[in-house]
Amino acid sequence: MMKMPAWSQRGMVVAEHPLAALAGYQTLRQGGNFADAVVAISAMLSVVTPHLCGLGGDFFGLFWLSGEKRAVFLNGSGWAPQNLRAAPLRRRYKKALPVYSPLTITIPGLVDALSQLHRRYGRLSWSALWQPAATVAREGFPVSTKLASALAANAKRLSKDEGARQVFFRNGRPLKAGEILRQPSLAATLEHIAAEGRSGFYESDLAKSMVQCLQRYGNPVTLDDFQEFTSLWGEPIAWNDRERTILEMPPNALGVATLQSMALLTTFPIARIGATELAGLASAVMRLIAQERDSYLADPNFLSEPPEVLWQPQRIALLRQRLTMDGLPISPPVLGDTTYFAVVDAEGNAASAIQSIFHNFGAGILDPQTGVLFHNRGANFTLQAGHPNELAGRKRPRHTLSAVIVLEGDQLKGLLGTSGGDHRPLIHVWLLVHWLYRGLSLQEAIEHPRVLWQGANRLLVEQGAGDPVALQNAGWQVEVVPYPPVFGTGVAHGIERKGESWCGCADIRGEGIGLPL
Repeated sequence: MMKMPAWSQRGMVVAEHPLAALAGYQTLRQGGNFADAVVAISAMLSVVTPHLCGLGGDFFGLFWLSGEKRAVFLNGSGWAPQNLRAAPLRRRYKKALPVYSPLTITIPGLVDALSQLHRRYGRLSWSALWQPAATVAREGFPVSTKLASALAANAKRLSKDEGARQVFFRNGRPLKAGEILRQPSLAATLEHIAAEGRSGFYESDLAKSMVQCLQRYGNPVTLDDFQEFTSLWGEPIAWNDRERTILEMPPNALGVATLQSMALLTTFPIARIGATELAGLASAVMRLIAQERDSYLADPNFLSEPPEVLWQPQRIALLRQRLTMDGLPISPPVLGDTTYFAVVDAEGNAASAIQSIFHNFGAGILDPQTGVLFHNRGANFTLQAGHPNELAGRKRPRHTLSAVIVLEGDQLKGLLGTSGGDHRPLIHVWLLVHWLYRGLSLQEAIEHPRVLWQGANRLLVEQGAGDPVALQNAGWQVEVVPYPPVFGTGVAHGIERKGESWCGCADIRGEGIGLPL
């Protein structure tokens, strides 16, 4: 292993930025529980990883309630403005909105989701949980290597927006690694949320400012779209192999693709086949499952059938018959920018949580008055008439986010998740197969070289994930990248129960750490 995991008897926090992990750790040390830690971590990540997530984005969480031996799901994905419709847009844009169009900005769901989580399960003061993030936003923090790279890569797009220029640029150029990023407007917004709660974001002058900002860009959002928004509570979806149960996030989250892939893959001897054969098999499975995803996944109110139908034995048998056949044309995977974090508290409650603004810096539009940078999640809608995921007002787009909880019997075995957009199900499957079936620890599975299906017959292969020549001979077009890569193959984290302890696992591909309680 290149990165040693953290160990603890009492609890664990793993997050993609050290300041976020520290915020969660300090919350638990002060007597907070998993819900309190989630709020503190999420708020801090919204400050220190603006290329990945923020108050202008979405949040999803799976939560394990140790005393009740059950899990619950929270869907904090935003809906489209009431006045946005697909029909008039089809004439101009055909199949989908441009990725960075202001029309892709849906109502941010993160703050509402955190508020609902805290009201239901939180223990500490809501206000106190937001103060560390507000302080860091006001006083500033050093720009990390990953953030600096993202700013450089997106400088041209960000420079076109006044709010983004004010925050992320200095002397006409994007901030560099080691320079201090200060966000005074965002700090004031965080302090307002701390003082006023959910209403401070969705029903205040802050909301009016965000609405006015988006309307200037041509988005037909109204104050009612903000005020009436609500997150959704529900149950996770589950698949089991008789030894363990894998819990994932239901639609409009992407968890169905993880479970359907696991159900199909485990009809093969995945514990025994070679690395190259596994790379080809997993990629072929994901290519097939992408067809299911594109035809099915949508707002939960628009599904054609219950999610569990997708991994019933009869459906899996049919998919296995199709596995070696040429499939229908499908969209290549979308690489999104997201951050996952995991928490286990002193009582054994746990959170497998993920938040995002979709692409790097979302839509690239930042409201100067509030400091809120908006996501572009509506780019995942289709304009195809009659499709379950067709754009409509007050509808949630199909999402790329999901996260995992693994149980053995009624005991928590572990949590895991990753960034990666539409690649997420394959990364989840890759981690689960190597951890649960091929004898690796979770840390080893996270570090293990990966393969990503890139659409059609194209594969992105980290060195060591398989023999590229053999994959090419099998009909794949292979691009090999160094291991570990600089970016592009996801950043995964997790927590594993081993013996009497929790093992916190952070990815060498990212900047995250695990902190033991």
